[in-house]
Amino acid sequence: MRPKQVFVANHTSMIDFIILEQMTAFAVIMQKHPGWVGLLQSTILESVGCIWFNRSEAKDREIVARKLRDHVQGTDNNPLLIFPEGTCVNNHYTVMFKKGAFELGCTVCPVAIKYNKIFVDAFWNSRKQSFTMHLLQLMTSWAVVCDVWYLEPQTLRPGETAIEFAERVRDIISVRAGLKKVPWDGYLKYSRPSPKHRERKQQSFAESVLRRLDEK
Repeated sequence: MRPKQVFVANHTSMIDFIILEQMTAFAVIMQKHPGWVGLLQSTILESVGCIWFNRSEAKDREIVARKLRDHVQGTDNNPLLIFPEGTCVNNHYTVMFKKGAFELGCTVCPVAIKYNKIFVDAFWNSRKQSFTMHLLQLMTSWAVVCDVWYLEPQTLRPGETAIEFAERVRDIISVRAGLKKVPWDGYLKYSRPSPKHRERKQQSFAESVLRRLDEK
């Protein structure tokens, strides 16, 4: 543990945080939840310095960015843990990392998490299952089997952008955990593309097919 460092990990379930907390008291950045999960956030998790945000509030992004910068500069703060995918992914893939964790001007410590489905699938699909039911499913299984690798710390290279830095760290995590990289934004599962966007994409695809046919 050193000052001015942030830990980043791929994200499969909210229990990722519980598993990593076994090493040290991480402060995590997390979506604000309602119900009993929200109660835990505002009481127990608040005590370790966790940072909350609301995905639907645009102003929250600026506030959270400032809180992140302040947190990593604090020498007495718990180490910061960020899941840069921004959403739970099925532990077969890694989606695009958000660049926020990679423009804080500090050392980035990659963490790779890989679940073994021998007893239970630890992936939480929040669109199909509440966290209560997900947790119940995990707790009534024989065991949750998981491998965790703490990888070599990384720093921004000369001339490297935050986006390139994020992709390099994603490569490191994906290779170690045996996950496939895909060029998708994880937030797409929370919103459908507009009809105009779909129409433009379909038109673009049709034009590319016609060009290929013309070339042949």
